[in-house]
Amino acid sequence: MKILLKPVVWLMLAGLILSRPVAGYEPAGLVPGHWVEVRGKLNEQGVFVAQRIDLVAPEFAEVLIGTVSTPSKSGEFLLLGQSVQISPKTVFSKVAGSRLLNKRVKVEGHYRGPKRFSARKVSARGAGRDRLVGMVSKIREGDNGYTLSVLNKQVYVPAEIELRHDNPIEAYAIAHLNVALPEGKQLSEDDQFGQGIRISDRIHFTTLAEARFKGEDNYDLDDLRDRGLQTAAGSVRGRFVLAPGNHGVAGQLEFRYTRVRVDHDLFGTFYISDTRLSESFIFLDDPFGVDFDIQAGRMDFDDRREWVYDQNLDGVRVYWAVAGWVAELSATTTLSDGKPRDEATNNFVAYVSDLGRNFAAYAIQRQTDLPGRRGKVTHIGLRAFGQWPPQHESWLEISSMRGNRAGNRGRINMRGWGFDIGTTRSIGKHWFLTAGWAFGQGDNNTRDGTDGSFRQTRLQDNNGKFGGVTSFRYYGELLDPELANMHIGTLGLGYRFAARGSIDLVGHYYRQDKAARKIIDSDLDQRPDGISRDLGWEIDAIIGWRPVRAWDFELVLGRFKPGKAFRRRDDAWVSKVQIRYRY
Repeated sequence: MKILLKPVVWLMLAGLILSRPVAGYEPAGLVPGHWVEVRGKLNEQGVFVAQRIDLVAPEFAEVLIGTVSTPSKSGEFLLLGQSVQISPKTVFSKVAGSRLLNKRVKVEGHYRGPKRFSARKVSARGAGRDRLVGMVSKIREGDNGYTLSVLNKQVYVPAEIELRHDNPIEAYAIAHLNVALPEGKQLSEDDQFGQGIRISDRIHFTTLAEARFKGEDNYDLDDLRDRGLQTAAGSVRGRFVLAPGNHGVAGQLEFRYTRVRVDHDLFGTFYISDTRLSESFIFLDDPFGVDFDIQAGRMDFDDRREWVYDQNLDGVRVYWAVAGWVAELSATTTLSDGKPRDEATNNFVAYVSDLGRNFAAYAIQRQTDLPGRRGKVTHIGLRAFGQWPPQHESWLEISSMRGNRAGNRGRINMRGWGFDIGTTRSIGKHWFLTAGWAFGQGDNNTRDGTDGSFRQTRLQDNNGKFGGVTSFRYYGELLDPELANMHIGTLGLGYRFAARGSIDLVGHYYRQDKAARKIIDSDLDQRPDGISRDLGWEIDAIIGWRPVRAWDFELVLGRFKPGKAFRRRDDAWVSKVQIRYRY
């Protein structure tokens, strides 16, 4: 399989598509990632027909201007064919939220998908043309004009309509753009680069720099032994992005350099340096004209909670959009820069979701061919996200695992299931409250040739947000376990002290499903006794602040209080500081 995934195949595939004849019309210089303001009218087919189009600088919020066509109920209304969501954070100006029907309004907010535009401000608007303000995600040429995708809406621009811009096109920044970002999918914080510099009409270069500090204290849960660990790391990522053009070919080339200083109370001070190829690929935008996209190379597999995967993998992935759903099919491995197990594993993923990424089903099979670790594991799962009940942001993850692995007495059959359910409720404009429960089935007896412990995919990162501006390890910043043989109860209280600043106070209670002498994938140095199931509790404080677009600051403090399952029960502590700069 790895031979099939060599870069020469990717280049040959791109060459075939590049040889397609080019026809039609599109405006010179306009590329996906540009922001536009379009004035016009929505026709009966749901296409927004432009009467004027202006190139504008990227904004913090998208804008809709039009007449409300359905009454406000259950916290939403319809505007220009787009469902607009109202929350306690929505501000109304010169218009009542309960009397929006047939009112002409301006909505400023954030596009989250075809069924969700989060309104931050709704204000009365006088007579005039309807408008859309947002990022161009796709451009399709035509004989008598061209069609844009803006806020997931088709915008038809007749050939006689001139693209207006007060400054040269080169002066307009290209917004955060992942050329392989299907509609409704959002970039994680780790993948949001700066606006960078433009090298040509289609190529720009952008960077992301990070500085991180982590202090670990008493991870062996024994105050009598001084075994602390401090790490300081800096990394720089440079990314060249080729935006889609007439040929429908886009791409990305990214390198990453990391330097880490480690201070260990037992092993002293040492340094680790690493340079590697990061997310780099070729992307073919609908080469057959049936909403079927192809991506090949080193790709980022990421989901909004990173419960399923958060990993760079090498291979081929296809996207097919049909009837309001997106299917992703991929075959991948790790060609280099990975752990031996990952480099000996082939991954096959099928992921189907609605365009808003609110509902999904998936199947992931990982086949490992490493001496002593040969095995095959398949995960089948369902997931749902949404505002249920109103004023809540809720999630549900359910997954079943089947497979086999090598054991001391031959093959061991694996099976198990797990779930994660929770919700975050907004309280007023600044506060939010979170409650969740996660369970991974356990089995402390494998002598019968069967292991009934649920395991996650080994591609997960368990990193996400509740109601704040920054993501964190939602199973605990210190213990940070895999959801395997584990009950995890979570309560969180958050406060937004600014539009881009928040504080989260999160507590976790841990209990094994079956008493065992191991916590899977945890950083603790002491094992439980295998008698008691009470692992203890943890409390974390997370502060995130984004004063401007280019800068992120994050501070984490965590304390773990061991339970009866540990022989030594002294508290463990963790502290983290992270700074990001995007250029």
